[in-house]
Amino acid sequence: MESTDLTLQQLMFSLIEVWKGSGKTQRDFCKEKEIAYSKFQYWLRKYNEEQPGGNESPGFVAIPVRRQPDQRAGTLELVYPDGKRLIFHQDVDPSFLRALLS
Repeated sequence: MESTDLTLQQLMFSLIEVWKGSGKTQRDFCKEKEIAYSKFQYWLRKYNEEQPGGNESPGFVAIPVRRQPDQRAGTLELVYPDGKRLIFHQDVDPSFLRALLS
């Protein structure tokens, strides 16, 4: 790897570390830092591959929970990456959600 490639990798990996500690969504972080979301995704994949166990398929992934201003308590909307949505209009047991996500 050339030194410029290594420098870019170090920069992007350090930004990923900053993002991980920020509590922000990837998209919000990319907007704030003026980084193309696709570029961030590329480097995040590289970063994850270099972590111990990075080539293993992931288990559970942290899901940010955001309450919408007009959302009633007891309503849960689960949005999958492909755009499919599951909307629950009552409290949902975490073990049921775990079963859906596994």
